[in-house]
Amino acid sequence: MKLTKSVLHLLGVLSLATCINGCVKTESEAKIAPQANAQPNIIFILLDDLGYGDVGYLGSEINTPNIDALANQGVVINHSYAYPICSPTRAALMTGKNPLEFGIDGPMENDAMLPEDLATMPEMFKQAGYQTWMVGKWHLGMAKKSAMPHNRGFDDFYGFLGGFVDFYTHVYFGGLDWQHNDESLREEGHATDLLAKKAIEKIQNYQNDAPFFMYLSLNAPHTPLQYVPEPIYDYSAIPSTDRRVFADMTSHVDQRIGEVLQALEQKGIADNTLVVFMSDNGGNLEAGASNGELKAGKASAYEGGVRVPTIVRWPAGLTKKTVESSPLFTQDWLPTLLDVANIQYDAADFDGQSRLALLQQGTMNNSQRTVVLGTAKTKAVYQWPYKLLKEKGNTLLFNLVEDEFEQQDIAALHPELVASLSTKLITKNAQPSKAAKGPPPESLFYGPDGKFVYDIRKPETRDPWVLTAK
Repeated sequence: MKLTKSVLHLLGVLSLATCINGCVKTESEAKIAPQANAQPNIIFILLDDLGYGDVGYLGSEINTPNIDALANQGVVINHSYAYPICSPTRAALMTGKNPLEFGIDGPMENDAMLPEDLATMPEMFKQAGYQTWMVGKWHLGMAKKSAMPHNRGFDDFYGFLGGFVDFYTHVYFGGLDWQHNDESLREEGHATDLLAKKAIEKIQNYQNDAPFFMYLSLNAPHTPLQYVPEPIYDYSAIPSTDRRVFADMTSHVDQRIGEVLQALEQKGIADNTLVVFMSDNGGNLEAGASNGELKAGKASAYEGGVRVPTIVRWPAGLTKKTVESSPLFTQDWLPTLLDVANIQYDAADFDGQSRLALLQQGTMNNSQRTVVLGTAKTKAVYQWPYKLLKEKGNTLLFNLVEDEFEQQDIAALHPELVASLSTKLITKNAQPSKAAKGPPPESLFYGPDGKFVYDIRKPETRDPWVLTAK
């Protein structure tokens, strides 16, 4: 059954009716620590191109004290999986579906969009009475206004639409890509600072009149590698200049995340606000990132491209723990968060499955579930603990519980499993690819020597993107 907007409305009414006696608080009550049976606020923090070896709690040399504190307070998911590149992960997050089946199998072309007939996460939360806010990067449609976040379920959108921006000029392929809903904005400041400032303002101005869902999609430490305004730490001992600049960008965004979390504390709503922290894909090894001991990186279906740092903190609803071996996939987040908020839905509408029990208990029966991740060029299918990988003409099989770093190909030992899993890699009803063609955008920020220019500023050479959208 397709989750249409009329069905969404009915589910929203039912959920709101269920909540009306137990969830509504007076303003004076709401400013006290929220009650345990109230629907939680939700903040989903998505970083861009942060690798498994780029956070302190996983052993990085990069200082990330605020992310580390979040890990120390919440549920750490050791086997959390995204797609190997940004747009598919974002589409899976917004829909609870496998985006490969509707052609989102790479970074999206500027004229492509998330199919308009698909219900989105913010639409579902909005229909259930939540306030819905987006701050940051979209990358799921920008050529039509109907494709933009404020027309796909978000009450309010502040940020940019494309795959990246110059952190200072906010330019994307020659056009200003910085806006509040339909209004193009020219604002001075580093993108990370401006996005964090807006998120903090939303929290500070929150009136406790209804729970909120905030999608805080920060573009750091994605390229361009650019010097941050005020470096926090001394990374001069790191040999690679790219890695030093990347480290500064990562510590900078960590500091801003800390300020957002502090705003929740100051508002008195941290206890009943569920915070998810996650990266959208593995780190880009050609732009300063590290995936630790995991093999390969961004754009690959090896673990380094898809296994990402992930933390969930909800003091009122979850106890601190580490989820060691049970996996969680990006498309699982939508049904999981609907369960967290006690919003009714039809599980058949999603490819993902609720993992709330996993967050609560630390383990979960996977029941021979198969999940496909990948891009147009590389794919993997998971049937835990096995993973079948097809890349560059090779077919490999790994047992990730026994061999998490993919050192031993065991395909020859399990021919029947290889044959069975291989059939899963043929996606059903696949649409033409919406992936961008041409050279990687990193090249826009290279100098004549083919290396990054860290103080580059890209100028405007065309009209702002939101003004030229249909």
